[in-house]
Amino acid sequence: MPARFAAYPSDSAALIRVLDEDTHYRIGRSSDCEICLAHRSISRFHAELSGGGEQWRLQDTGSKNGLSVEGRITRRAELASSTWFMIGDVYCSFEPMDASASAAYEADDNKRRATARALSMQLRPNLGVGTLIPQALDMVLQLTGLERGFVLYASNGDPLRVRATRGLNVEDLARKQFAGSAAAVERALESGEQIVCCETGDSPWLGTRPSVKLGGIRSLLCIPLTLGGRARGVVYADSRKPGPPITELDIELVENVTRQASAAIEAARFEDRIADVLRNAASIGVQPPAWEELRPAMA
Repeated sequence: MPARFAAYPSDSAALIRVLDEDTHYRIGRSSDCEICLAHRSISRFHAELSGGGEQWRLQDTGSKNGLSVEGRITRRAELASSTWFMIGDVYCSFEPMDASASAAYEADDNKRRATARALSMQLRPNLGVGTLIPQALDMVLQLTGLERGFVLYASNGDPLRVRATRGLNVEDLARKQFAGSAAAVERALESGEQIVCCETGDSPWLGTRPSVKLGGIRSLLCIPLTLGGRARGVVYADSRKPGPPITELDIELVENVTRQASAAIEAARFEDRIADVLRNAASIGVQPPAWEELRPAMA
């Protein structure tokens, strides 16, 4: 029987896989593993899941931090029904599925990818930077189901400024409750990489911040806006309500949207600069060449 495996690391997106029966899956930190969990508590080759018949087997493969199935430390377990367990310090779940449930799950993933592609196609340079930025934020919130967010963006040489918000006021960003999100933004800008936290209470660097607890932030996502080869801003979203975890598929879809948004913003900025040059030329009486005159030179 096929099955659904899910892992919930504290400082990264939840990993969800539909497992094929009669197949062996190595679980560990190594990129060679069929299920790669890059968490400090997990060994390079930590465990193995194998399916056959009416049940699956979970086997420790000589890990340092071991396995715990429903609170009991073990080296081996038979999984025939929905089960919670821990691999190292990472909470995981296992759920048997029939063929129709597996097909429905795959169809839902494909539908979400199609939705993200359709949304990305709406991000066109002719809309202008002022429209593209809030539109990208709306798409991120729609795809992730997070509650609120904002976009920081800076043109060449300008300071970062809040360009769009949803679910909060610009003034709210200066309050102590947002110190946690400020740390996530700073880390995303410095590293140029996405920051994901499904449960701040389990995060070793966000969970210790009193401001995160006071603000009630439970999960957050921060994706850099890369323009001209470097981070020029971020799209930030968070939620104070319990809900589905941010998954790897969520991150894949959001990153595709933000890449398209970044390209559209860059193109819109370039078109704005051209328009400025033409306006300045016209203001001093210089007539730009007609398009038909330029075509031979560009051929």
